[in-house]
Amino acid sequence: MSVLTKKAIKESFRELIEKKPIDQLTIRDITDHCGVSRNTFYYHYADMPTLVEEIVMDLAEEIILSYPDIKSLEQALNVGAEFILQNRRSAMHILNSSHRYIYERCLMKVCRHVVATYIDVAIPSGTLNEYERELMIDFYKCLSFGIIINWCDDGMKENYANSFATLLNIRKKILDSDLNI
Repeated sequence: MSVLTKKAIKESFRELIEKKPIDQLTIRDITDHCGVSRNTFYYHYADMPTLVEEIVMDLAEEIILSYPDIKSLEQALNVGAEFILQNRRSAMHILNSSHRYIYERCLMKVCRHVVATYIDVAIPSGTLNEYERELMIDFYKCLSFGIIINWCDDGMKENYANSFATLLNIRKKILDSDLNI
């Protein structure tokens, strides 16, 4: 029964967050929507941020499991953007709220996973020591995260796939040139 109750609370939250910003959503809204008491909510979740974090982390885990291998940095960026786009309106409600840090932390986790997966595929084993590997992962994780968050903050107006492809083509031009950027 407890699993079903948690599922009902999560589903109610997901439905309600599509309709209004999270800062306007109350625990009472959620409990009324799913037909449980406030005590039942607090039995399962300490507060709203705990609920939001569990839902967003579940989504992050689903995406991570969906991509056991990443073949390009462009694909890594696209997976990170997909994390946002799966529930665009909800994502924007959370990103534009006081709970933004939760979504950012989960997006960073997705970015780290896809970049690490790509690095493991793209760079032959033994080429980098563990410190160098982690440094590369951190660099591209932060780059991916920054690009995606900037795209979100700009209202997701442009086609992210085209922007990412263009950015990676510029990167390739620079790497293939004599420029030291």
